[in-house]
Amino acid sequence: MKRSSKEIKRISRDMLNNRYSVPMGAFVAAGLIPALIEIPFSLSSGDYPSTPQLIITTAARFLILLIGQMLLIGVFLVHLNMTRKKEFHIVQIFQPFREGTDRYFGAVLLYTLLLLLAGAPAITGILWFYSAGPTASSAVILIVTCLLSIIPIVAFMLNFQLIYLFLLDDPQMKVTAAFGKCRRLMKGNKKRLFSLFFGFLGWGGLIACSFGIAALWAAPYMIQVLVTFYLDCTEELDQIPVREYGRESGSFTNLFF
Repeated sequence: MKRSSKEIKRISRDMLNNRYSVPMGAFVAAGLIPALIEIPFSLSSGDYPSTPQLIITTAARFLILLIGQMLLIGVFLVHLNMTRKKEFHIVQIFQPFREGTDRYFGAVLLYTLLLLLAGAPAITGILWFYSAGPTASSAVILIVTCLLSIIPIVAFMLNFQLIYLFLLDDPQMKVTAAFGKCRRLMKGNKKRLFSLFFGFLGWGGLIACSFGIAALWAAPYMIQVLVTFYLDCTEELDQIPVREYGRESGSFTNLFF
């Protein structure tokens, strides 16, 4: 059954009801670990790093980005287990480093490179802006290149945002096969996913206004929405008991929703 975006959000809120602590802890740990690893590189580079320092720092930050994505896969695993009524713990965020590491790392690397390729116009504009300085022409170039990147980035995310969930569900699936299966599944489902993404914009604004504090609640919710959407697309959600909404929906206890 293809549920509406509104229903997927309701089910996601129900899944998180009174179980927020572990998903929140998983999100915090997955964000804090890369940040702590990155601190020494930021401190050592200084205000005016030399070319070798810049190369080393850039390479290190790219690797840290990949580590962060690996931890994100673990966060997805926590949410999957919670939704499937299995045991779920914060330490499960490290499971991608223990089982199938080569598959997950390959998927993370390919996903990141393709996303950078989709955002190549914006990256070019940013580099030009910083090299040329804040002039009117460089500002125009920056704005234009960022606008040009919106469509390819959105198209890429609509096709492959669920790739990590496919790899988690099939330990034998190869990375390229997972990308292909993800793209096929999204045919006919992109409109619903776009609607979910559009709904996340408000949460992004709230996170920015709260200096990131709201992310403690918003991020687990958004991740749960993606997991619920994935299970709905694969029709597994039909086999998972969910509440009938109506009078029961008013009993949700989290005031942030």
